[in-house]
Amino acid sequence: MLSRNIVAVRGAHKAAASSTKPVEKVTKLGNGLTVATIESNKPLTQLVLAFRAGSRYEKPAQIGLSHTLRNFVGRDSKDHFGSAIVWSASNYGGVVKSFSSRDLFGVSVTVPRDSTSYALHVLAQAAGNPGFKPWEVEDVYPTMRADNGFRTPFDLVVDQIHKAAYRNGGLGNSVYAPCSKIGLICHKTLTEFAVSISKNIKNYNFVV
Repeated sequence: MLSRNIVAVRGAHKAAASSTKPVEKVTKLGNGLTVATIESNKPLTQLVLAFRAGSRYEKPAQIGLSHTLRNFVGRDSKDHFGSAIVWSASNYGGVVKSFSSRDLFGVSVTVPRDSTSYALHVLAQAAGNPGFKPWEVEDVYPTMRADNGFRTPFDLVVDQIHKAAYRNGGLGNSVYAPCSKIGLICHKTLTEFAVSISKNIKNYNFVV
């Protein structure tokens, strides 16, 4: 299943409380990728690929980029149909989720522990190998308008506070694309952005 707001795996049993402290390990690879792991000995594994590409880093011509990326997750990669990626993850009892903030954009896959190796493949396709086909990018625009329609008064107030406090900086950018900007981020812009990330992994602080 695909979720952009809630991570849930149906049918998973709760793990017994562990008396040992989770083991944390952080490794920095030569290509700039940071791999962080926490061993909790629970029946579910959550894999997350995140990088510093939130709305605060959008240039004036890129307003709405992170929102478009967030909603594109779950569609075709260069190698597989999006439906195959999402439903195969569901077949393993997993959930694919995209998220973004002013700092980060990322994709997570939550699966039963014994399906971790397959989840890595799903994560690589959903987050690291997007197809950005023109017609699929266009299909994303209505979902972005819907996101704006479901914003709460609290969301609007937080956006206005950021805009007032950081009017000369990227932190003033909303995590939602303004309705007037939806549709301006096309497949070419997304493809160019993906290429720039692949060539500058260290600059985007990739974390798995």
